[in-house]
Amino acid sequence: MIARIQQLKHELGWQGMSGIVLVLLGLFFSNAVLKPQEERAGVMRDKAESLNQRSSLSAGIPGDTPQSKAVVLKRFYDFFVDDKEITDHLAKIYNLAESSGLVLRQGDYKLVLGKNERLMQYQILLPVTGGYNQVRGFVARLLDKVPVISLDQINFERKNANVPTIEAQIMITLYIVRP
Repeated sequence: MIARIQQLKHELGWQGMSGIVLVLLGLFFSNAVLKPQEERAGVMRDKAESLNQRSSLSAGIPGDTPQSKAVVLKRFYDFFVDDKEITDHLAKIYNLAESSGLVLRQGDYKLVLGKNERLMQYQILLPVTGGYNQVRGFVARLLDKVPVISLDQINFERKNANVPTIEAQIMITLYIVRP
């Protein structure tokens, strides 16, 4: 056996032996480190899925009674903005834009009313000027700080390839509960 290893060592040289050692180390690392981590990740994934299933809007409400459905619906509508808070949210939007270093031009605003719907949509088109990263940062912070806003559309336009600023049209919708 030792003679066979010596012959193999002689035939492969130090490069071949190094390759064999690296393959063996890779197998050891795979079995000793990666497989337990994959199993742990699977367990955590299962736990997260279980928690997601348990945490719904109706969590903590016993039974499926008409009252509990009304409570769930009330919680849903309580999440959204009251029409009295529109100016506060608009101020927050403008403050976020200014803190992002964007120049806001005059925006377009439109209130969309459904016939028998309790949620109204306040559609806002914001033309802004600034750097691409500034616009992206503004949109990310806006969606984070104002969860009742959806990003509907965003268009980027650069007038000249040598100019670092872009003009963007950002269309967002603020959801409002009808009083």
